[in-house]
Amino acid sequence: MKRLLVLLVATLGYFYTYAQEVKEDSRTPDFIVTPRFDVNPYAPIKGGYSGFDFGNSSLYTFLDGSVGDFSYSFAGHWFSSDWASTKALYENAFRSDDVDFIDWLTLSYQVGQFGFTVGKDMLAIGTWELDYYDVDVHTSLVSPFWHKMAIYQWGGEVNYTSKDESTWLRFQFGTSPFGERPFASKLFVYSLYWSGEYGCFSPIWSTNFVEYERGKFINLIALGNSFSVGDFTIEVDYMNRASSVKRFFNQEWSISGQVLYNYKDKVEAFVKGGYENYNSDLFGYEYESADDIWFIPTDNSLCPKYWYAGCGIHYFPLRESRDLRLHAVAAYNSFANSVSISVGATYHFNLTQTILKNRKK
Repeated sequence: MKRLLVLLVATLGYFYTYAQEVKEDSRTPDFIVTPRFDVNPYAPIKGGYSGFDFGNSSLYTFLDGSVGDFSYSFAGHWFSSDWASTKALYENAFRSDDVDFIDWLTLSYQVGQFGFTVGKDMLAIGTWELDYYDVDVHTSLVSPFWHKMAIYQWGGEVNYTSKDESTWLRFQFGTSPFGERPFASKLFVYSLYWSGEYGCFSPIWSTNFVEYERGKFINLIALGNSFSVGDFTIEVDYMNRASSVKRFFNQEWSISGQVLYNYKDKVEAFVKGGYENYNSDLFGYEYESADDIWFIPTDNSLCPKYWYAGCGIHYFPLRESRDLRLHAVAAYNSFANSVSISVGATYHFNLTQTILKNRKK
């Protein structure tokens, strides 16, 4: 871990020096440092879950650029909300069955309307909930599937973008979260994905086949739908998960929705809720002890009929910028029987652009 911290510091130093020397053009890489800090107490109701943690506090870096006809993208997750979670990021390095300090690391090549990508990337699973960056998510107000799915995997994809750029189609091949090591476990995920923008309607749909044993698959049908009406955005997600044809629509399914109001790009107010039905627990794991039990159930046998709801507000105080976000969020669910209250801030600091602006002065 110490070596990786040294690498992070060295990388920051390199891009500081690089950005001072390069000329600003379309090939100048963007290097963004994103810290987030939350405080998150839990208020029990009639003997429900109580406690305190630091929510989704974390440190990420993002690097995007191009070399010749190739483009690259990297997202590093360097610190998490507590020491145990941070340590696990490095202990899990290059595993398939859990998250590590590399969220994604991709190299892409575009030929006309077709694109090719290799590396580590997010599995091409639909729904708008999964489309948000991890650092922007409120972890007490997302589905159990979001928490327990190791969604960043190694592989590649072929994609197609329509001429008017309204439609994006992807075929992706990646390693399976049921394997221990990428490729060595010989378990894979095959995904078909469609997203687009058609007036007020924006879909993110997919069907995915996740191999959990050699030749045995869990099928996901994930349908994310977004509707824009003036300053309002309405998102409705549905997902079905099944390993049996006979019980195809009766193993796991979930539905969630969010209504967000945007006031002059300075304030966002939203409400969100969801319901999950579990007659199986295809992606979960059993708790080893009572100490493992948290606000969100990841062993769904403890709460087979699960629902959650909450509301929140985002405020962007900087002038003509959304780089700094302040938030306050309250959430309740049927498992914990308590209220999560999260207050915090996220700042996307574009190191490259900051240095280039200072050079012009």
